[in-house]
Amino acid sequence: MSLTNSFFATVFLFVTFITSCIAQTTSRCVPSSCGDIRDIKFPFRLRSDPQHCGKTGYELDCQNNETIFHYKSRKFYVQEINYTNFSIRLLDPSLKNQTENCSVFPEHRASYDAMTSLIFGWLRVDNDINYVNCRGQINSSLYIPTSFCSTNTNSSFSYLVVGEILQASDLAVGCRVETVAWSAAPGISPKVSSSLSSIHQALGYGFELSWRRDFLCRECGREDECVFKDNSDVATCIHYCKEDTPVSERSFGCKVEYYSVFVLVYGGIAIGALMVVGITILIAVVVWQCKRRNLNTSNDHVLGNKASSSEQNC
Repeated sequence: MSLTNSFFATVFLFVTFITSCIAQTTSRCVPSSCGDIRDIKFPFRLRSDPQHCGKTGYELDCQNNETIFHYKSRKFYVQEINYTNFSIRLLDPSLKNQTENCSVFPEHRASYDAMTSLIFGWLRVDNDINYVNCRGQINSSLYIPTSFCSTNTNSSFSYLVVGEILQASDLAVGCRVETVAWSAAPGISPKVSSSLSSIHQALGYGFELSWRRDFLCRECGREDECVFKDNSDVATCIHYCKEDTPVSERSFGCKVEYYSVFVLVYGGIAIGALMVVGITILIAVVVWQCKRRNLNTSNDHVLGNKASSSEQNC
């Protein structure tokens, strides 16, 4: 066997070995389960699973037969993972067991800024459930009277209000929002009167976050924009700063980057030309000065000779 054939045979065996190892490694990523969550698979994984079986940031814990998702210092129970619409339903630990007679404050106040991250870039439309405290009684179907199990007082009146409250004018006089919880439960809405039991059920249902964009756009680079055409699940990476995109369709930053190359090139040429012209002029001035100095020296020498001749004649 020739040396060339031996080389290609070695390469072929090496590639086959690597492919086999990758296939065996991938085949080990079988779905995990914990409690009621029976199908934990890519991009999610339990922390006890092999690290290559999920993406960073999608790790889940299994504690006391409960699936837990940690976000910074917060802990949430995982109620459901939907791989069809790329959503995960989470529940605040304090809202796990709601009762008919009283309401419990959520452990974590709902905050869009806090829960939206690089992973869960899109927050599904959920209902805000506001825990409102008022100095007097409110006669409105939107204000659902309740009592708090842990902080029941006689000096104020407690209500649950469904809907987003942006400023104090959205509340009745003498009321303030104590905290806010989310719920993705169907059937509750600010436009529809709800009962205390239905809101308790909604609080126990939890809220949903979407991981659609992060998962489907994983092939796009940092400088690319990921778009979904016709509201489909097919992601397209648009390379605005790449050569195959017309300049007119690029973003402002990419246009600056594109034209800066020409500015640098032509600016460099202009500076170089000015330097050549300047050096040429400088050389011409120096030569002219030298010639003028030599001419003056010659004239002085001639005049000196004439003066000496006159003195001798005298």
